[in-house]
Amino acid sequence: MYVAFDPSTPAGEAALDSVQTFPDQGQAHVNPGQSVDYDSDFPTSGPHDPVPVMPGVYTEAQPPEQLVHSIEHGNIVIYYEQPGDEAYQTLQSWARQFPGAWDGLVVVPKAGLGESIVLTAWTKKLVMPEFEAQAAASFIDAYRGRGPENPVR
Repeated sequence: MYVAFDPSTPAGEAALDSVQTFPDQGQAHVNPGQSVDYDSDFPTSGPHDPVPVMPGVYTEAQPPEQLVHSIEHGNIVIYYEQPGDEAYQTLQSWARQFPGAWDGLVVVPKAGLGESIVLTAWTKKLVMPEFEAQAAASFIDAYRGRGPENPVR
């Protein structure tokens, strides 16, 4: 069973107070496959691969350089490890709901998170010790489609 996408809740909007904002570290492209030494395990901007990770749910980790390109496009990258069945089904449902190349969801595993979920957008990050659907929906609604390359919302 999954939770419907509902960004208009008081609890979700209150969670936006916990969003961290980071300096914009640029949009430069590196050579395909070149690694970048990011200052975070969850980079929110900076030099990146010319090929983004397309929206969808992944069961294998994806290169951070490609994930940064995805958020430059306005996608939300959501990291998980063991979120629980309901949370995982919810993320799968939402990823199907938002498949757009410029405003989609990229759901990727990240070792070491346990039940925690980390959501990233361009210069933005929200860390949740466990999945909170209302908080996640509010983050997604606030930042999806608003990347610097081609804002569509």
